[in-house]
Amino acid sequence: MTLKTVGWLLVLLLAWFAGFIGMAFALVAGAGWALGWLAVVWGLYLLAVTLRRVPLRDVAWAAGVGYGFGVIRWLDVPAEAGAGWLRWLVMGADLLCLAFFVLIAPALLAWVASKWMPRPEPELPVEKPASPERLRRWGPRD
Repeated sequence: MTLKTVGWLLVLLLAWFAGFIGMAFALVAGAGWALGWLAVVWGLYLLAVTLRRVPLRDVAWAAGVGYGFGVIRWLDVPAEAGAGWLRWLVMGADLLCLAFFVLIAPALLAWVASKWMPRPEPELPVEKPASPERLRRWGPRD
């Protein structure tokens, strides 16, 4: 593993940590702050996909996964005092939440960004103008 790879993994880990800690702080402040933090993370992902910036997209994805882990942490608090079957139910909800923030949400956001991206106009084929040699050779049948 090269130093560049280790550095990139550290950047992704820090992005995950920022998403997770941001979600924890936002939940302490209130649900509005949590939704605002989600809008920031997903807005960054949409911007990265629209601008086709792969490193920024990966950082935003890692922050979104960290946000998802923050949601899982929030879901697990009520399950501590519950019955055995409630813990299994919350673990299932945790897996669904993780699948949503890791796979489904980025795919939906990329689809939305693809609809927003300006599509390049296809260049129409244009016939080259005839060279003077070709013009001289043309006969009456052409």
